[in-house]
Amino acid sequence: MEYRPLGKSGIIVSQLCFGTLTIGSLAANLPLHEGAALVRAALEAGINFFDTAQYYSNYQYLAQAMSGWGGKVIIASKSYAKTTHEMAYAVEEARIALKRNKIDIFLLHEQRDAAALADSRPALEYLMQAKANGVVDAVGISTHDISAAYLAATMPEIDVLHALLNKKGLGIRGGSLEDMREALCLAKANGKGVYIMKAIGGGAFMDEAKEAIKWAFAEEEADAVAIGMKDQAELITNIAWMEGRDGEQAVKINLLERKLILDKTPACTRCKACIERCPQQALVLDDDEIIWHKEACLFCGYCIAACPWFCISFC
Repeated sequence: MEYRPLGKSGIIVSQLCFGTLTIGSLAANLPLHEGAALVRAALEAGINFFDTAQYYSNYQYLAQAMSGWGGKVIIASKSYAKTTHEMAYAVEEARIALKRNKIDIFLLHEQRDAAALADSRPALEYLMQAKANGVVDAVGISTHDISAAYLAATMPEIDVLHALLNKKGLGIRGGSLEDMREALCLAKANGKGVYIMKAIGGGAFMDEAKEAIKWAFAEEEADAVAIGMKDQAELITNIAWMEGRDGEQAVKINLLERKLILDKTPACTRCKACIERCPQQALVLDDDEIIWHKEACLFCGYCIAACPWFCISFC
């Protein structure tokens, strides 16, 4: 496993970051012992960098996996908090649930544009104070948006930028693939740590996953690549592909086309919570029916969490 400095943050991370959204209730919803065992296997394979979030509700997997582990583990968490109070709660929740005195990296979650980042200033200022107090080591944002990425790249308060980047540019908002690469290059030039997400579009192009992952790890502006994994075969294969090997476990990976299941029973009230939550506008209400536009979907699972009646799932 290769390890790199995350910009000038002073944090050393494995080039492969385990994106943990996939193990929790927004995706595979693994039993606690299975998810924790997978995280522990990643640790044993040399991965020391794990990305999570308040919204994922999966801290318990990491806490159980880290129990008794003697090596260094870097945790990046995120919160949609906008106020001082909300962010204070988010940081303390993470510290308690993860059984850690300090969270290595804490990010403003999914900043949709530069204006949203400005609106989150009170939460950012809390994180800056938490860093000064030794509760957080590095502060940053996650985003799919070009304008937010460019702004973060120039802000002295930001240590780490977690941005969407894949070879097709799927999911990038406010510009092109090249625009995002330029923003990340600027961030790197300014000493920011950069790690990227959605290398295979959240599973949207699983049929060419190997090429997409190899492309992502070849991107010079990225210190690390966050990839979601839900079983041992994916873990072993992703490491192999990262290292330029074929991956003997690849045949065991389910490369079937992913689908969104919309339950059309009366439980769905057409409240539009899923539509409003989707960062990609992949869901629309048309003639009193929820329509899924697959070509825009990142399979992030956020619509699942937003639905108050549990009418949405992935298969």
